[in-house]
Parts: sequence; C-alpha cells; structure tokens
Amino acid sequence: MHLTVEEALTIYPLSHAKLVAGQKGVSRILRSVNVMDAPDAGDWVKSGEMLFTTAFAMKDHLEVALTLLRMLDERGGAGLGIKVGRYWSQIPQELFDEANRLDIPILELPYEFTFSDQMDALFNAEHTKTTKKLQTILEKQKQLMQFALRHKESSDIFHMISGILGQPIAVFGHSGNVLFHNTSWAEDILLHQWPWHKNAQWEGFGDTRCFRIPLMDPQGCTGFFKVYLNSPLTLKEEEALFHQAAEILTYHLGLDIQKGKDPSRQHALSQVFTDFFGRELSFHDFMKSCKSYHLSVLSTTYQCVFTTVSPEHPNAKRLLNEVRQELIYHPMMQHYESEHLYIADGLFSIFALPEERLFHKKEFIAALTTCLSSLTTRTSASGLNCWVSRAKAHPELVYDAYNECLETSRVAHRLRMNQIVLHHESIELFSLFQHLSEEAMRSYYNYVLEPIYGNNKHIDQELALTLEVYLEYDGSINETSRLLFIHRNTVSYRLEKIADILQMDFKKMSDVLRLKLAFLFRNYLQTSKH
Repeated sequence: MHLTVEEALTIYPLSHAKLVAGQKGVSRILRSVNVMDAPDAGDWVKSGEMLFTTAFAMKDHLEVALTLLRMLDERGGAGLGIKVGRYWSQIPQELFDEANRLDIPILELPYEFTFSDQMDALFNAEHTKTTKKLQTILEKQKQLMQFALRHKESSDIFHMISGILGQPIAVFGHSGNVLFHNTSWAEDILLHQWPWHKNAQWEGFGDTRCFRIPLMDPQGCTGFFKVYLNSPLTLKEEEALFHQAAEILTYHLGLDIQKGKDPSRQHALSQVFTDFFGRELSFHDFMKSCKSYHLSVLSTTYQCVFTTVSPEHPNAKRLLNEVRQELIYHPMMQHYESEHLYIADGLFSIFALPEERLFHKKEFIAALTTCLSSLTTRTSASGLNCWVSRAKAHPELVYDAYNECLETSRVAHRLRMNQIVLHHESIELFSLFQHLSEEAMRSYYNYVLEPIYGNNKHIDQELALTLEVYLEYDGSINETSRLLFIHRNTVSYRLEKIADILQMDFKKMSDVLRLKLAFLFRNYLQTSKH
C-alpha cells in the first residue's frame, strides 16, 4: 500500500473517521494497517504502519497509550486509529497533546463500521490506484520506445522526454555541467553535493524528491539524469521507466559515438569528410554522400570549428565528447544548426549561421566562448583549444575552412597564444604583433576609437552600428546596406559623417587598417576576459 494518511481519509468508509490530532502528520505514508489490542503492540510496529485499536489494552493505563504513540513515531508509523464507544467514551486530552507534539495522526474511527470493512476499502482503493498508475507507466514506456525508434538526434530530445515522463528533468555532463533543465531550481542547487556516486538513488529536495541516474556506457559514467517528482510515492515500475529514459538519453547524447560502430551516421560522415580532406574523394562524390546522410549545414553561410585536446591529457577522448555535448545542447548554441564529427583526433564542427543576424561572427565567437567556459571551470581542460575558420558561403569551401582551422592551430602554437577559442582572422594580424602587450593594445584602440566610444561621447548609435557592420563585412557598402535594410546612399552618408568625427578617410587603406586593428584589439581583449 502506498497512500498518505490524507488520501486514506478520503476513502469510504474511513472517510467517516475524524482526524482529531496530529494534523501536521497527514502526509505520512500509510503502507499497511494492523489491528492490535495487546499491551506490547508497539514492539511489533513497522514503518508506514497504522494501528487500529479499540483501546482495550490502554483503557485504564494512559501511559501505555502514550508509549505506543511515541513508539509509532520512532519507527515511522503512519498513525493511530481508535474506535471510541466501547472502552473509551472519549480520547484523553493528554493523548491529543502528545500526538500534536509528535505530528502523528490520531483518527477517531466510526463505530458502525468494522475494522475489516475499513481495511478492505483501503486495500481495494490502493489496488485500483496502483493498476491505473501501472497502465500510465506502460503507456509512457510505449511512448519512450516509439520515440527511441523514430527520433533522430536533435536538441529537443530533453523536452520530448520530459513531456513523456510528465515531470521536470535535469541532464548533466560528466564534469557536472548542466546540459539542460526545466526545473525552477538554480544550477548550484541542482548540483547539490556534487560530485555524486555513480549509482541510481533518490534525493530529498525540499518539497520535491528527485531520482538520480548515472548515464553509463561501456567506458564508464558519462553524465547524470535527474527526474523531479512532487509525489513521495513511487512504484518500482516507475523507477524502471526512468532508467529506460536514461538509456535513451545516453544514446541520443552521442555518448556511444566513440565505440566506432559502422552503422552510426556520425561515424560514416566522419569517414566521408576525412576522405574529402585527404583528397581521396572528389567534391561531386563528397556532396553526393552528404546528401545521402541529409547533411544540410553546408547549404547556407557556415562557420567551422576544429576542437583539439593535448595528447598528454589523461582523458582526451572523454573531454572531446563533453565539448560535443556542450556545443549541441548549451542554450547559447541551440539556435545554430550543427554537425559534429570526429576527424584526425579532433572534433570538427560545422555551424549554420543565421543570415538575419548582423554580427554572426562576433556573436558566434561570444556564444562559443561562453559555452565552453562552464566546461573549463568544472574540469581539467588544459590543452583544450577551439580553432575557428572564417565564415564560408559555399559547400566546396569547407576544405578551405578545415585548413584555416589547422593553420590557426599551427600559428597559435608557434606564437604561444593560449586562448581556448581562437579565430583564424586573429592570427593573420596577430602574427605581426606577437610581442605587443595587452596594455599597448588597449591604449591603441582607446586612442583610435575614443571619439566614438569614449565615456563622455554620445554618438548616434545608428552611426556606430553602421561603422561596425561596414568593417565586419570588409568595407562592403552593398553588404552593409543589405544587412541594415537601408539604401546604400544612406550607408555612404553615415560613413562620411563618422569619418568626419574620426578625422579619417575611408578611401585610404591606412585609415581603414587603423580602424581594423583597433576593433581587432578590442575584440581580442574582450574575448581574453573569458
């Protein structure tokens, strides 16, 4: 039986009983009912048990009643039901006071019903309730199975599983990074007592309980899954449902890609890209394979990232897998359609860039840096680097993007640049300024940009935006007008106006280069803060 005392009081004929004391204990779990009138009844009390009595053994000995009540409380009993009218005409006040002090319910049972009537009703109600719950669990198991069979890897998997279970959930990476949660709790509360043991168990969580399950593959624990419930009552079958959801999560999070299973789409795509980059596959055959695997990220403007981990890192493969999790499921990355493939001991990622966003390069780098910051603060990520290519607009340029990532890596190592996220554009000019201090960079951009961004300046924001878009897109008036939805003559007018403020001529390469360097230094220093 898995009822609360409060629920039991709604079931006929126990609904005719009166809760006369211990009202604060109605949430106690009622697992069984026993009838006892022996003086030593308390010695046999079990957790969750409610005692029914006629008060025969205690009618002349109040201390026996008080001792029984205290023993019920000590052993986690559900409460005491007393049939008044045979041996007690009324329940003594001292028993009420002690029950209220212990918060253990005392029920005044209806005299006209036998104990067996009330017990049978409770068992029948529990049977009906359990049957309905089992039917619901079976239906959820079917939904999970259907979901697992038809669902492709997608960032909405968390919402889908939470919806099927009908409960809030939280999903964590191996290092404690929160991949997803739709609870009302803050992350530090969700990670209470981290690190956790790698076994499934219940946690008390204020008025809510949660069931925590490690996400296991043959290599070990690769994350954790929590389901939050408001009900204190759970069947073993429901725990099995949560384990089933955890297994589906483990698969769809991509934790088994490392196993090298040939049927895996990611594994096959990784081989396609490896062959293309190695010039063992023509572009025509490459695109044919991409189409057969429904790869769509190359059909729009895209950005490539190659993530590497130092070979000396003790868990390089696991760390790359955690990076992959972050890149797919971090909230700031979810509006980018992406593909992530293991190539040449690294993780090659392709992100489709939303055309409607003005600064997708700047926003993308900021999102990428923020995404990885939560990972690097919780794990030993020394030797982790993300090399970022320029944005590309045509599928055949993915080869150039990959080589830009490799070139960024080579130059960064040669110049001993230690940023975790480094854009290819940075190394082109920074290779010329490798000995320049951050203070010198700061002084330079303050000097050049002070007329616009100085603390006491109140320049028109439209002018500042026009300048940034103009430089972001390499001085293209047509691209600036398209992205700002204004006429190219308006762009020219604004640039003339801001050129007067800066005392520059944008037709002079030297002035454009000064601005380019100033913004480059500013963006570098802003990124280095992370």
